[in-house]
Amino acid sequence: MDLEQIVPAKIAEHRAIGLAGERRIGLGCMALTGIYGSVGREQAIATIIAALDHGVSLFDTAPLYGNGANETLLGDVLGGRPNATIVTKFGLYADAGGSLYRDSRPAQIRQSVEASLTRLRRDRIDLLIQHRTDPDTPDDDVQACVDDLISAGKVGEFGISGVSADLIARRPMGCALGAVQNELSLATGPKGAEVAASAARGACFMAFSPLGRGILTGSKPSRPDDLRTSMPAFAQLSMNRRCHNGSSGDDIEAGTQASARRALAWALAQGANVIAIPGCRSPDHVSAIFDDADGFTAVHAPMIEDRLAQHVSD
Repeated sequence: MDLEQIVPAKIAEHRAIGLAGERRIGLGCMALTGIYGSVGREQAIATIIAALDHGVSLFDTAPLYGNGANETLLGDVLGGRPNATIVTKFGLYADAGGSLYRDSRPAQIRQSVEASLTRLRRDRIDLLIQHRTDPDTPDDDVQACVDDLISAGKVGEFGISGVSADLIARRPMGCALGAVQNELSLATGPKGAEVAASAARGACFMAFSPLGRGILTGSKPSRPDDLRTSMPAFAQLSMNRRCHNGSSGDDIEAGTQASARRALAWALAQGANVIAIPGCRSPDHVSAIFDDADGFTAVHAPMIEDRLAQHVSD
């Protein structure tokens, strides 16, 4: 690795620590407003507070989650906590019928950011992520709009989500990029090209669903309003895990039920610029994941990877 590669990589590492702390972990809040089944408001608040009590300082949300309800929830709990780092998004929304659409026109970005600031009860969004790219809006227009918001003090840094390594690498070098947020877990398999492309741009890599949407901890959809019931990938992963070599999967489930932290360690070991943002729906879930967060080390990664490789296919 030459100097031109080392400097951005070091910047990416420092960015990850600056956003999420030395442990490089945060809380993904999407599940707190019902996407995996309803969660009561009191339980959702208790979950966020439990994360704070466990030293979590980074919280990830979006206007899409609960049509703004997720941001409102975080604003109610974290609005008076300036030390909490908030990540939210723009560019992906749901219409009245629940169908998703993309809109990253500058006017929409500004409107979305103002609405998010109000719901979050903040003057500034620490990290603003384009939830999905918009084929109808040039990247330069998006970047210029976000740059204006950064200059105005309403946004700290800019990131992108749901993008390939090629798209990351093709972004103009003059465009500041603070983060890339993509799915990464043992269930998806390594994404070294995406992690490396992010580091080469000086960006941290935020790994969402690092527990494989529950597949790595034995979690199963039990309610009709759980989004995972409609995910073919989740059903296939579950089947692979249960049926590989005729196994019932009980042995691997027993291991992974207590190994969420090891799965997170694997994700973090994929790069020094990686931040893991597992989702939690209860204080007990927070404790199960974060009680020994200081013990997340790369030494766990090969063990859990070898154990699960027999049961989870890419």
